[in-house]
Amino acid sequence: MGTAAWSPLQRFWTWLTAPADAVLADAARDGERLVARVRTWLTLVFLVIPLLALAADPVAEEHWVGLGVALTAMLAAILLERAVGRGLHRPALPFMTAIADVSIVSLGLVTFWIIDLPIVTVNSRVLFPIYFIAIAATALRYSAQVCVVSGVTAITQYLALSLLIWGFTTPADLARRAALYGAFSWSTQVGRAILLFAMMVVALAIVNRTTRLRRQSTFDRLTGLFNRAYAEEYLGPELVRTARAADPLVVAMLDVDHFKRFNDTHGHAAGDAALRQLATLLRTTLRRSDVVARFGGEEILIVMPGTRLPAALEKLDELRVAIGLRELALPRGGVGRITISIGVAAFPDDGQDADVLIGVADDRLYAAKAAGRNRVQA
Repeated sequence: MGTAAWSPLQRFWTWLTAPADAVLADAARDGERLVARVRTWLTLVFLVIPLLALAADPVAEEHWVGLGVALTAMLAAILLERAVGRGLHRPALPFMTAIADVSIVSLGLVTFWIIDLPIVTVNSRVLFPIYFIAIAATALRYSAQVCVVSGVTAITQYLALSLLIWGFTTPADLARRAALYGAFSWSTQVGRAILLFAMMVVALAIVNRTTRLRRQSTFDRLTGLFNRAYAEEYLGPELVRTARAADPLVVAMLDVDHFKRFNDTHGHAAGDAALRQLATLLRTTLRRSDVVARFGGEEILIVMPGTRLPAALEKLDELRVAIGLRELALPRGGVGRITISIGVAAFPDDGQDADVLIGVADDRLYAAKAAGRNRVQA
């Protein structure tokens, strides 16, 4: 009985702590930077609300509390944006910032309780809707887990505040400002929690939709490799990171020798099958950190971060030999063989720009073909 009860929680925890999808890592980093910018601008906009309220009623305590919360949120937003802008991105960062966004709202609501306005804590019409913005912003991070953590945190904190107000506040204290903010009602508090849950579901739907579209725009449908657009989008920021860390990096351009002759001999279906099997061999042979993308036709781009040229040449030549020896199953029966030629460029010796490195690797690919094919040229 105990094991059965814990099983769903264990599955949920496994899902929640699963490593982030490497395919979406770049999009998640961009999303975190976007969230940081949006957070800063929104806190500046929200600062206007307490300022206008103070202009209309400068003696109301709740307006001064709202101003303090807005200034605190703005300062936190500026610091977070500076940290993210400097490349501070760790797997836990999206979770931490999402929880912080929600907790700042809860902290503002708690402050009303501290200044003896508990009904504003549970029935605030200005601070409470910011929960929705905090949960919606998680959709920009390409992570369903972050959405769930943000939504559950908001619901838990708000219900906990409602329970504290209900349990530790006298009816007379709750009645103060009730004419303006409404009386305390558990149906209202639960209804607000349900609205937060609904916002979380909407954010999850947006994340699932955007991640599916991202995958469709990232992978080549025939081979399952990354496509050219993703490779070019990846290589630019990766070169910036590599230069900052003074790490090595190798770019290689691979092409199937006499592929047109292979298609003419065995048929285009056999050519497609050969490319799929080549892609499988590349994925299983190279490291997970290496990016392999179909660049066009039978050309394949390989990016090997953190790899020095001698080690890259050794690995690529092993790959060339393995492909030349492999028998490829053909759709109509029988087997075929292909060979490959590879041109290699190293960062920073052969260039420090993505287009330059790809161009050098491509030139050396053609040099390998001119030298007789079935070789690695560097």
